[in-house]
Amino acid sequence: MIEALTLSVPFFALIFMGMGSRMIGFFDDSAAKHLSRFAFFIVLPAFMFINVAKSDASDILNWGFVWRYELSTLIIFLSSAGVGAVLFRLTTRESGVFGLASAYPNYGYMGVPLAIMAFGAEAAIPMALILMADTIVLLALVAAFVAPRQGNPAMVMLNIIKTMISNPLLISLVFGVIFAMTGMQLPVMLDNLVNIIAGAAAPTALFALGMMLYGQPIKSAVGEISLISLWRLIVHPVLLIAIFALFPGQDMLWINVAILSASLPVAANVYMLAQHYNIYVGRAATSCLISTIIATITVPVCLYLLIEAKMLFLTY
Repeated sequence: MIEALTLSVPFFALIFMGMGSRMIGFFDDSAAKHLSRFAFFIVLPAFMFINVAKSDASDILNWGFVWRYELSTLIIFLSSAGVGAVLFRLTTRESGVFGLASAYPNYGYMGVPLAIMAFGAEAAIPMALILMADTIVLLALVAAFVAPRQGNPAMVMLNIIKTMISNPLLISLVFGVIFAMTGMQLPVMLDNLVNIIAGAAAPTALFALGMMLYGQPIKSAVGEISLISLWRLIVHPVLLIAIFALFPGQDMLWINVAILSASLPVAANVYMLAQHYNIYVGRAATSCLISTIIATITVPVCLYLLIEAKMLFLTY
């Protein structure tokens, strides 16, 4: 348990330090937005590019891993959206955001640095594949739920495509894959610069995440937030274990990275997308905050089971 806590406690401490800095007025909302942009557009892309570019090119096109993970994403999204509609009488559009919150882990700000620190640089490729595939699948799913009331479905899909191709993390992943597959290398000075920037990824991203979470509105909806948190933090990783057990054949490290990713709290992007569509905004924000607080317990437990207790008894 010590190793799991050694990895996870500093991560959550940085998040709460970011929240605390807002609470005492050391930083305001404007500073939070600027630091978040710096993390999302500068340091995280550099971090992801460096780790993917140096990875083994033979591992990149692992479609078996992708479809296994995305099967879990589809099941979580559709089941939670259905439960939300039946239990809480949510509209179709609200159910779409409800499903998105249940299925969208925070692998951008938390998952990438945590997985690489926990499992080494070899975790970069599975995280990259999860990030790319999940972004496409989840944005398409939520569009299918909101498009009928958002006007021309074709225009909605076009906007989603524009969002994806302008996503700095996805762009950095594409370039990282190109460099890994071709053996290209950056000039030494540029490589040193990118490495320096990448070194700031974890503290900057986590501190910025805390600053953003502090400013979110809180809406009381205990049942809905509890169900989102249950699906996001417990059901998703357990489902993924079952899928990898039913369909074996993947490397153990990749399985562990996938399960860790599935155990993460609701992504901050869920709140941003809810704002974009003006649907379920308050409760999307609350789900990000509450699931992150609960994850201070569940993520260390997940890491302990993966690293020390050898929860994954499957061998291939």
